[in-house]
Amino acid sequence: MEIRKVISRRGAALAGAVLALGLGTGATAATSLALAEQDASTAALALRTASVRGALDTTFQRYADTMHSLVAAAATEPAARLSPAVARLTGDTLPGAHQVVVVDANRTVLAQHTVDGSNPPPRTTLNPEPSLARGLDLARESGRLVASPAHVLPADLGLPPAHRQPAFELISPVHENGFRGWVVIGVRAPDLLRESLRAAGVTGVATVLTETSGDGVTHEVARWAEGGGPLGESRGTVDVALAGHTWQILVRPTTALVSAGRAAAAPLTLLGSALISVVAAGLLLVADRGRHRAEDHARQAAADSRAEIDRARAAEAVLHERTRTAEAQLREREAELTGFATAAADHLHAPLHTIAGFTELLLEDAGPLDEASRGFLDRIGRSTGRMLALVDDLLAYSSAADAALKLEPVDAGGLALGVVAGRLDHVTGERPSIDVGDLPAVTADAELLGEVLGQLVDNAVRFVRHGTAARVTIGAREHVPGWWRIEVADRGIGVPEEQRTRIFAPFHRAPAAEGFPGTGLGLAVCRRIVDLHGGELGVDPNPGGGSIFWFTVPTTGLTPARGADLFAADLA
Repeated sequence: MEIRKVISRRGAALAGAVLALGLGTGATAATSLALAEQDASTAALALRTASVRGALDTTFQRYADTMHSLVAAAATEPAARLSPAVARLTGDTLPGAHQVVVVDANRTVLAQHTVDGSNPPPRTTLNPEPSLARGLDLARESGRLVASPAHVLPADLGLPPAHRQPAFELISPVHENGFRGWVVIGVRAPDLLRESLRAAGVTGVATVLTETSGDGVTHEVARWAEGGGPLGESRGTVDVALAGHTWQILVRPTTALVSAGRAAAAPLTLLGSALISVVAAGLLLVADRGRHRAEDHARQAAADSRAEIDRARAAEAVLHERTRTAEAQLREREAELTGFATAAADHLHAPLHTIAGFTELLLEDAGPLDEASRGFLDRIGRSTGRMLALVDDLLAYSSAADAALKLEPVDAGGLALGVVAGRLDHVTGERPSIDVGDLPAVTADAELLGEVLGQLVDNAVRFVRHGTAARVTIGAREHVPGWWRIEVADRGIGVPEEQRTRIFAPFHRAPAAEGFPGTGLGLAVCRRIVDLHGGELGVDPNPGGGSIFWFTVPTTGLTPARGADLFAADLA
């Protein structure tokens, strides 16, 4: 019997429609669940990557502070007291450190202290291998802290090849009425990576530390994993910089980023919808075939078909409800993360202000302090200031995501003049040159727009070459009909082409920004605010040097309320 005689066109069409409806609904629900699972995995990996970056940033800052103290001691301590001073300042708080050596301009060893507990033979003269020799010359010529490329320390050359660890030296020149010598610290990279992450309590990651040589070739320097081997293909990459040298860190999870139930939700949903759709379509076909045999059976088959359609719709409703539940859980998770960041920042504010206040009181009113004690208090104050800046930026970043916009006509020119005047009131030393051009009236939240302008002006004034005054120009031009493009141009250090999109990510700082204060969240806050306004944010090179940071904002046909008048004296 031909199949067309058993199954009517109407029955086939109805079965195909039910099958298509069920599969389409299931595919939509599975796609939504898969995207939610992917977003949750991305957020979890970002948190683990940030913890790795934070642990290494803390270690590198500790090395930089220790080198600063060692250089100060080498410049001021007499030869007889230099070795005890080096041992006291170094202690055992430098992860991966092997040995500290202080040499004079003729490379005669003035003091040496072994940090890792080994007992290498004492040296009277430093005979550097080629990479260390180049580092000594570069440190003397540049007058700043430098890092050598990765190589094997002389103390490890006698070990079997499998036990030799890649290492590097941190080299800082010593100046006191002229060049006097160097301070050199040998650091084993694998030990540094392992000890830094363990000390910070970083878990669930496998990390690989690499560096790129001058010829563009990337070399592995160290690797460490906790919790087993890498899982899946998820990975995050961050850059860390110290002493003019940049390392890259590849981070992969070793434990699941999301729960097994959430990972299986999408395929199970798709499978369930497919099974239900196939069963419903098959039953419709069986019912239609029975209708050809007998009228009574046809009526019953029709009733069965309606019942199956109802069940299919009920299954569709269940799938829809599951999708809504998954989306609600994702929004709840995002709210929890935002609440966590806000609560953590709120609880850190008071203790940090207390530490900063008592540190300032000790420096001002504690009577005479020796240089070492004053240096320790200065370092506490600087570290507390950096932490307070990070807490403030975290609060700004978390609150910018769901800020309630108060859109109104805003005089962008008057707002920019107020922002610039407020910044210049707190400038010490040489004042920057800031030129505010003719800016249009726009539709925006005045407070949030002022925060974007303030952040961009702060960056333009801050990121300039040492010894030069900042030159900043604020202007505007039409972007597309109905939108203005506001630009903040500077003559600063510039942004390399490969970094022009990455600098807007949270906690990312370009290698050229090393040595300048900042947390890596300011531009991310600007991006969130501009996104809330429906605009775009970007950076272009400034002809002749520097950068042009720009953002777009809609125009307005209304006249903004007049604000306080600012005269030229306000910007002088």
